[in-house]
Amino acid sequence: AFELNVPFDKFGNYLTKNDASAGLNFYNDFNVFQEVKKRYPKYSRPLYANMLRSEHIGFNLFVPFKSDLEFCKNVFNVFVGGQIKSIDRIEIEYAPSPAENYLNDKTSFDTYIEFTHIDNKKGIIGIEVKYTEHEYKLKPGSKQETDILNEKSRYYTISEQCGLYKQNSTEKLISDKFRQMWRNQLLGESIIIEDNDKFKHFTSLTIFPKGNQHFIETSEEYQNMLTYKSNRFISLTYEEFLSTCYKLKPNDRFGKWIDYLKKRYIIEN
Repeated sequence: AFELNVPFDKFGNYLTKNDASAGLNFYNDFNVFQEVKKRYPKYSRPLYANMLRSEHIGFNLFVPFKSDLEFCKNVFNVFVGGQIKSIDRIEIEYAPSPAENYLNDKTSFDTYIEFTHIDNKKGIIGIEVKYTEHEYKLKPGSKQETDILNEKSRYYTISEQCGLYKQNSTEKLISDKFRQMWRNQLLGESIIIEDNDKFKHFTSLTIFPKGNQHFIETSEEYQNMLTYKSNRFISLTYEEFLSTCYKLKPNDRFGKWIDYLKKRYIIEN
């Protein structure tokens, strides 16, 4: 109403189909909407029209980095302790294939970043973006439920192979509260295990606004289930991330993008 000057579709957080199809849910620069249409050419109401779910946010937060990979490297190095030598690839909504070689389900990263580590080996950052969401229920009869109940599924074999979790953590990890964080972590760990000749480093990163108290608590509890913590899992607020982006911005074009993100996604007192 105040920023876009357009009507809403039934619920206040939905754009009309015409306005959504015109890309009004996305930042109008850096080819953000073009990337959306390339990845999802068919109209999807949750992605194109819903302004309060996180589906669209990965595009707004990370596509602009494709225009300046050095800037991207500088930002992420703040959070991974300067371990990145170069950023090599950025993909939105990415899962390795064939799925059966990895986690054997439909888990994907909201954003996938390949990089070269300072040791000259390849690494991955797998990013999960949250906004207003909390946990989600396991659907009865789904493949995911079948895999959760099967202790010989990839969830359990990858958990054991990666050696990342403390003993007796499984009961917590399969719960609604932690299951998605666990699966995102396991997807990256499965890549490191299966493609060990190519990738040697993996970081699972969950980003959310500091007003989402659920993920502040869940991230801390999840972190406490890990046997070692150095860059394997990082939780980050939009506020921390955008503050770093602003400090390191290469020019005013990126400054305008960060101002948009702050205004749209952060409540500042």
